[in-house]
Amino acid sequence: HPSERGLNTDSAAARLILHLHSVFKRYLGKFQCAKSTRMSCSLPLRLPVLLALLLALTTLAAAAGEGSGNSEGRDGRRRDSRVHDAPPSDAEHHDDDDDGDDAEDGEGDRDGGRRKRRHDARYDHESFLGRDESRRLDEMSPEESQKKLAELFAKVDKNNDTKLSLDEMEAWLAEIAHQEREKQAESRFHSIKAAISAKDMNSSLSLEDWKKAMHHEVIGDEPADKETEATFAQTMAKDAARWVKADANADKKLDKAEFADFMFAEHSPRMKDVVVQEALNASDVNRDGRIDLAEYMRELFPDYEKEKREGKKLPKWVVKEEEFFKMNLDLNKDGSLDADEVYKWIVPEDIDHSKRESKHLFEAADEDRDKFLSKDEVMKNWETFVGHRATHYGEFAPSSHDEL
Repeated sequence: HPSERGLNTDSAAARLILHLHSVFKRYLGKFQCAKSTRMSCSLPLRLPVLLALLLALTTLAAAAGEGSGNSEGRDGRRRDSRVHDAPPSDAEHHDDDDDGDDAEDGEGDRDGGRRKRRHDARYDHESFLGRDESRRLDEMSPEESQKKLAELFAKVDKNNDTKLSLDEMEAWLAEIAHQEREKQAESRFHSIKAAISAKDMNSSLSLEDWKKAMHHEVIGDEPADKETEATFAQTMAKDAARWVKADANADKKLDKAEFADFMFAEHSPRMKDVVVQEALNASDVNRDGRIDLAEYMRELFPDYEKEKREGKKLPKWVVKEEEFFKMNLDLNKDGSLDADEVYKWIVPEDIDHSKRESKHLFEAADEDRDKFLSKDEVMKNWETFVGHRATHYGEFAPSSHDEL
């Protein structure tokens, strides 16, 4: 069970594991009592696969620090799963290198005996194009890709001065990321409609629709164990509060735009209150509406208060976390985080993938270092933007946008 691995049961990985955990237990019960049905014949094959997948997911999540913040970054601090960080691609990016070096994709060099993480060019392509469009255009020839990129240059160049500024690149990447979220939300919206067998796939969703679909997906149609049901009920209570906030017109239903805010609350300014409240519900142990240092450290290092009381020497990474809280999070230096500080902690301004990726693209292609990208520079470094067979063009722009 995810809780036995110390995982945050609200995380996406843990919710998937909970689902597999429940499915495994149901199949185990069926295997023990079923006789000669078709399902019982296939169960001996399904059970080992389900169990192996379940164990692999929990092991990988625990190793990666999912929910416990135990993955160390190059600054010596631990990654905090409570902090919102949604990169535009699942591919490796050089910003995650331990030494900060921009290793070329495919290089396997070592620095001080420590292997560098590879930078996957797919990250750049999906950031610049969007995931689906990047995959679709991967099938184009290099000549076609270069032709499309030349046409794309004019779309990114909003002021038509024949060169791209850093601001123009950031705006383009931010819009691509926004469209990706819209597409993901719409896809999820339709999957919920399908799960409840709705006749109108575009009509607004009710909270009961959501709960019904989620129960079917996470638990199934048969009774689950009390622990799984209790965890599901807690998640639904959290979702209900977020649902009410996302319901802009207070009709108790969410249309596609409202549903996108529900799904991606951290990207919607009007959802700030619920983002803060969710963080307080998770970390504010004494329920004073603030998060002090001990509460902040509890998830990262469960023995923090105990070891402080006993006067033990804290690990270096814990000391760094203390310093980070005091210097970077507690802005007014009153010893705890108020609502505004909590929001800046959960949705930090410095984790802006559009800004970071723009800087990376300029570092790769701005050969004369004039802080602009000419068309010649972009075309000369076309593989940086679109790879061997990728670009963003034509049908990609959603119907709500005539042209980016």
